[in-house]
Amino acid sequence: MIKPVTYAEWVECFEQLKAGTNDEEIILKLEQGTIEWSKGVAERLTQHLFDTIESRLKRTSDLLQKELDGSYGNETMIVKAVLSARKRLALLKRVADLPAFPDNVRGTMLKVLSDYAKNTQESLEKSALSDRTGRLRSLFRNNNLTQFAKVENVFGNSVSMSNEMNRDAKNPQVPGVKSSRRRVILP
Repeated sequence: MIKPVTYAEWVECFEQLKAGTNDEEIILKLEQGTIEWSKGVAERLTQHLFDTIESRLKRTSDLLQKELDGSYGNETMIVKAVLSARKRLALLKRVADLPAFPDNVRGTMLKVLSDYAKNTQESLEKSALSDRTGRLRSLFRNNNLTQFAKVENVFGNSVSMSNEMNRDAKNPQVPGVKSSRRRVILP
């Protein structure tokens, strides 16, 4: 895995991310990438980042609508659609918060994601008002899109996890990453 260092390498990674091919590998590359932040490069690279996020937000919106339309009122399918959208937003949060970008750019990109999630959540709840039982609105509230920042392990690998795994492979005495989730053993 070669991390991006030049402007062209960053742009190539953003284009691959727009296409949606091999997201895990591309995001891991981007998280480890570096770039010299000069004036000309800064504006163009920031625009590429914004375009990538906008493209993926449009795809997220389209997929959410398609999945909700295909649910035909099935509550499980509705929840699955919202949780899938939330997972896609968590993935984009990693892209918006790339360490190679300055804090003000990262803050702006995270605000774009936050605003999208907030507006979409409000729209979902407003559309659920026509449901007299209140179940649909309850589903949307209990599976809130704005909670995307709390989604853990979008891929199961982030930079810190991959670094820990590399360290563990070199020194097997060091305990590995432990899950905070409950384990259920079925008979």
